[in-house]
Amino acid sequence: MLAYVKGWIGSAVKTETEKEVFAERYNIFKELLEKNTASLHVINDIEDMMLNPDAFDYDEVVALCERLVAIVRDLSSDLDALSRNRFTDLRSVADRIGRSVLKELRGRQRLEKSNWTISLANLSREKSALVGNKAANLADISNRAHLPAPKGFAVTAFSCHHFFKQAGIYEKVRRKLRQLDVRDMERLETVCAEIKDLILGSRLPDDVARAVIHEARVLTGDLGEDLRFAVRSSASAEDSPSSSFAGQYDSVLNVPVENLLAAYKEVVAGIFNPRAVFYRRGKGYRDIDDLMSVLCVAMVDAVSSGCLYTIDPNYHVTDNICVNANWGLGVSVVDGSARTDYWRICRETREVLEREIAGKDTMLCMDREQGLRLSETPPARRKAPCLTPEQLRVLTDYGLKLEQHFGTPLDIEWALDQAGKIIILQARPLQRVTDDLPVEELGRDVHVPRERVLIHAGMTAAPGAASGPAYILEDDQSLAGIPEGSILVARQTSPTLVPAMSRVKGIVTDVGSVTGHMASVAREFKIPTLVGIETGTRTIQAGDIITLDATRRTIYKGEVPAVIRQKAPANLIADSPVHIRVRGVLNKVVPLNLLDPRSAEFTPEGCATLHDVIRFAHEMAMREMFHLGDGLRGRSGAGRIGKKLRDTPLNAYVLDLGGGIERTGNSAKDAGEVAVEEIASVPFQALLKGVTHEKVRWSGPVQVNMRGLLAVVAKGVLNDPLLRGGLGEPNYAIISKRYLNFNARLGYHFATIDSFCSEQVNSNYVTFSFKGGAADVGRRTRRAELMALILKRMGFRVEHKGDLLKAEMRKYDVGRLTEKLDLIGRLLGSVRLLDMVLTDDGELQWYAEEFFKGNYTFEQQSSRVLGR
Repeated sequence: MLAYVKGWIGSAVKTETEKEVFAERYNIFKELLEKNTASLHVINDIEDMMLNPDAFDYDEVVALCERLVAIVRDLSSDLDALSRNRFTDLRSVADRIGRSVLKELRGRQRLEKSNWTISLANLSREKSALVGNKAANLADISNRAHLPAPKGFAVTAFSCHHFFKQAGIYEKVRRKLRQLDVRDMERLETVCAEIKDLILGSRLPDDVARAVIHEARVLTGDLGEDLRFAVRSSASAEDSPSSSFAGQYDSVLNVPVENLLAAYKEVVAGIFNPRAVFYRRGKGYRDIDDLMSVLCVAMVDAVSSGCLYTIDPNYHVTDNICVNANWGLGVSVVDGSARTDYWRICRETREVLEREIAGKDTMLCMDREQGLRLSETPPARRKAPCLTPEQLRVLTDYGLKLEQHFGTPLDIEWALDQAGKIIILQARPLQRVTDDLPVEELGRDVHVPRERVLIHAGMTAAPGAASGPAYILEDDQSLAGIPEGSILVARQTSPTLVPAMSRVKGIVTDVGSVTGHMASVAREFKIPTLVGIETGTRTIQAGDIITLDATRRTIYKGEVPAVIRQKAPANLIADSPVHIRVRGVLNKVVPLNLLDPRSAEFTPEGCATLHDVIRFAHEMAMREMFHLGDGLRGRSGAGRIGKKLRDTPLNAYVLDLGGGIERTGNSAKDAGEVAVEEIASVPFQALLKGVTHEKVRWSGPVQVNMRGLLAVVAKGVLNDPLLRGGLGEPNYAIISKRYLNFNARLGYHFATIDSFCSEQVNSNYVTFSFKGGAADVGRRTRRAELMALILKRMGFRVEHKGDLLKAEMRKYDVGRLTEKLDLIGRLLGSVRLLDMVLTDDGELQWYAEEFFKGNYTFEQQSSRVLGR
């Protein structure tokens, strides 16, 4: 292209100075177009990442926005240079929007500077930003709800930040986690182990260490020198209404004062457990978003412990209270390592509706030195309930009182101390399944032959149904070997199984409870889970196809389609605080508001987003290039070189670099216009042949799928520029005898065609790019998929992502390339509004076939049509 420009310059301008000016401005114009294309690619990558939960990576979104801001700044500078500083305002607008976007994306959650430690006696829920929800809620239970809770203190999130900053941990962690695929469990475990070693090997700041020991000494003065601590996570996002983080972080129990600092570092290092990293990524959090406050409380030497849910988490049709319990410490209840007693209780009457007393052979107790030990349960207690009816009543009353205090259903951990007093250890918002089977479906029998039933037992930890090959997980096996799409069968529930949730369709365990940590996460991730079936690892054969109906507590042999309700995978990221925050910021990036160049709002000041700046710069660059001669000799209109193309549906202007136009005897009197028959450019001639094909309609009725019409009408899609008599916005063609660069705004989408057609086959090519539309992103993407199908069948090499499509064909003879350009012209007219009617992926093949049959309006006898 540049060679033609140089040749054209020699004939179009008179002086060497003017030649230099033209060459310089053309080079700027060419760079501007390249940056325009690059910026649209980046926007498409951002849109794709925001829509695809598996692809979402906060740091990658930031990196893409940083790249886009840099490109847009250069783009606005190029336009300013091309126009001789007439668009300085655009550079200011681009800088302002770019700075705002990056400030919001790069900015960490505001961390309030605070004391290194705070006593629970001085805490309330209003200070959760300092110490996390777990610590703040526990303080509220004692200080405001006036229920029994352990004494203790919190090491603040600011202490963790101070530790990480002083030890240089932030940047080291970023480097190790960069581009980590959490579905690669082997790599995830390796990287997390390296980060844990890094944190444990780093020196704790002296001021933090002194504050922790001081608080511990104060408590030992009150409670006795033999005091032991439970050192627990209380991260900033943990126990929130949207994210429980249940069991994802570490606790260190039965810790003497002299080991408290080591336990603190152990809990802080738990930020980067494999399961915690997987959970955060699955919820859309950044890897270092969740700073760790640590809760240090007096350890309760429990007779029995467990969990209480103030409502049933699985079924929105019942509001019963659920309680699980075991002798000793409650770890065995929440991690699913032991059988537990279970009660279902009516909220209104406190009546016990269901009672299952398990055989409890082992129990966890405090070790004499540190940590825990597994002991045999005394024979008299093995089949005895862990709570008396009176204790159960008190616990129920506590649960409902706390639910009223916090204003939401709760997941409560409790312990019964040696004096027979119930102590509340934790209260977090309970996340409830809201889209399970309706009540009438729960009672409906599924007609499956009885011989297909493999197991009918257990408890529904997370409802739903799934089918796949069974994978039996042995106790010492790595999760990395679990195949995609399997049903995981394990001996017990465990939070360590959480990273496997990216691979499996369902989970079955011999031992476990509905109130355990893994069950909570399974409900969040919407993984059908059945626990406590006793014999699963012995009855189910590895590799056999099974169907798990967790809702009805049944496992079938083979695939049973009747019980599997097809539904889209859960997009947990979409509702996460981080994703919501990013979506808000990207409102300054992705939306395109400058749709009509003729509008009074089409100005630098009218640009509200980076996409608007790109659109404005592209339109103004085209105008500058096509009126390049204006003002060079100091005369208005002198040297004007863009010519209006007549007799086509395209509102197009043509810049001839040489040999692209041949005047005929019937040439228009207005030298500023050119007729289609006067176009001598080989590639443009071919394209126009397709554009003006008699079967291609650029106005008139469109075949409409009425199901999708209402959503489109709501967006104003039917306000098509073609309704105003031709494409209202200018399109631009730069041509020579053998060359074409066509930039088009066709309705609500952009298309660019670049082609060279000569007798030198090795120099010949056609490239075609397409993006945009006015319908929702699903329909726009579907149209791009249809175009990709058609272009591939035409022989193009095609790249396609979202609504952005790029195709190219190189080193073919002139006849082949012009034939393809003709078809591209027809394609542009055929698909101009298809984004508003394509509602089903199954339709694409039909549309592609009809296109190659010459049915460019996609008419079918039974279609409804929308008149224009």
